[in-house]
Amino acid sequence: MPQLQVPYVNDSPLQSTLRELQGLSRDARFWTVLVAIALIVGLVGPFGTYQVLAVMPRLAYWGVVVLGTALTGTLIVGYIERLLRPRLNKYLAALLAGALPGPLLAAMVALINIAVFEPGVTSFDLVTLGIYCTLISAAVTLVSAVLERPAPSNGTPQPPALLERLPRPQRGQLKRISVADHYVEVTTDKGSSLVLMRLSDAIRETAPIAGLQVHRSHWVALDAVARSTRQNGRPALELNDGSIIPVSRTYLAAVRAAGFPV
Repeated sequence: MPQLQVPYVNDSPLQSTLRELQGLSRDARFWTVLVAIALIVGLVGPFGTYQVLAVMPRLAYWGVVVLGTALTGTLIVGYIERLLRPRLNKYLAALLAGALPGPLLAAMVALINIAVFEPGVTSFDLVTLGIYCTLISAAVTLVSAVLERPAPSNGTPQPPALLERLPRPQRGQLKRISVADHYVEVTTDKGSSLVLMRLSDAIRETAPIAGLQVHRSHWVALDAVARSTRQNGRPALELNDGSIIPVSRTYLAAVRAAGFPV
């Protein structure tokens, strides 16, 4: 059974950012890149840390700096960028979103320095540190926007808008949607997630996927249906993942018209 994700209350910029951060936290490539960066800068020892720290303390110091600023920066930059993109060019939005958190990231690094070093050991004051953090954050965010995969061309169908509500690891081929209390459970070939919305609204966001509502609580993608069947003597559809979806009397005619002899 696929593991459900924590439900999200709405699709505000903050919730969307938290959802992406949750997805990144499960992405091995994200952690691999951060660990690799921390190891490289820890071994190189920039900004005078090579002279004042031994190897292991230096690796630990840079591990805390890289992981702390990366996670905090991802959260803040993602939120600001989602607010700005509807209003600005995406590159300008990325540049501003990356630059604005710079002073906060600098303050974070300064607090780490106070905890690790004696006064006067590091040569960077808060203003200089702020400039460095702002430039680095803005550059990373801008490069990410430049390298962002372009939207599909006119000849390529757009993915369903519903997938944008899911954590990135669960965005895949849409299979079914089911009502779960006040939420809908959206199932793809990569797992399931709960989203707070009405089934009717979720179905509208499945386009251009060909699908069919088969019950007041269920929608299925036609490509996901393996065969028609019976469950406790009642009509149902078996999906290619083995799940059984009931078909209610109200939707029998539409299901039969789609080619399933229930």
